[in-house]
Amino acid sequence: MRMYEDCPHCGIHFEREDGYFMMAVFVGYVMSFFIAVPAVVILYFTIRPSIWGYLIGATAALLLASPLIFHYARVIWMYIDQLLDPRREDEL
Repeated sequence: MRMYEDCPHCGIHFEREDGYFMMAVFVGYVMSFFIAVPAVVILYFTIRPSIWGYLIGATAALLLASPLIFHYARVIWMYIDQLLDPRREDEL
């Protein structure tokens, strides 16, 4: 669950300032939505559980996907940040 401080390939320092990855939390929320909703829809069309079944099913899907969400939310945030505010040559 840890990330490199610098890219081992190109040497870019990932964290520009303190709290840099806080915006990745919002990317993770969006990713969680796109995992939980299909899980609930699949449950609806297959076994139609009670409300607790939907809650448990969505929670289980999110717990299984949480390592991927954690990692890829940061990666997607870095891509968004690079697109909106590219690093200058002296920052590389």
